[in-house]
Amino acid sequence: MAEMKTSKAKRKKRMLTAIGILTLLGILSAVLLSHPEWFVYKSGSDKPTSMYSDNLVSHLFYPSDYELDVDANEDYQAMDRYIHIRRGGEEFAITDENYAGWGEDIDLFHRYFTAAIYADVETYNSLFTENYYKTEDPREFFAPQMIYGITLEKLAENDDGTYVYDVTYAIYRNDGTFRNDIGSDAYKTLIFTLAPEGGELKIDAIDYYRQG
Repeated sequence: MAEMKTSKAKRKKRMLTAIGILTLLGILSAVLLSHPEWFVYKSGSDKPTSMYSDNLVSHLFYPSDYELDVDANEDYQAMDRYIHIRRGGEEFAITDENYAGWGEDIDLFHRYFTAAIYADVETYNSLFTENYYKTEDPREFFAPQMIYGITLEKLAENDDGTYVYDVTYAIYRNDGTFRNDIGSDAYKTLIFTLAPEGGELKIDAIDYYRQG
């Protein structure tokens, strides 16, 4: 009889221990899921781990196609691929393709998006100032990007020749090689600072809106 009581006590103890372990694992899992940033690798710096975000967020990206012919993709060609300019409460698209006639700032954006769409990495890297490359590395590669819905809104034009713009656009079937901070067909506004260098206008900074 004493042996049966001892056996029951041991089983009860094991059951309570198992429940305690499961409870602890549940609490630990909840804490870890609430802080995904703990799993983000940071190479000894405070730089964002994604391109334009405080933390690297998982997105479902499409497979990269470095041979993609964006001009042959009927779905993409049917989208709004114009550059839109927002001024006050008005918004209009540049349809005449005379980007230089709209000013060197708009022409720079046209060259920037053209380089991104056709994966012209050499031209893309040439569009940034030396100051930009003090904190960022030149891009080594990215696949052609099906960018659409481009909207530019000038926030400032300063006496020193600099400009500040809100820039918004989406990427159809985003593969993450150009931007890993947004999913496909998602819009997120970035802040572009343009500055003169070597007699031409270049991109001096690309930033994002931070919360808090």
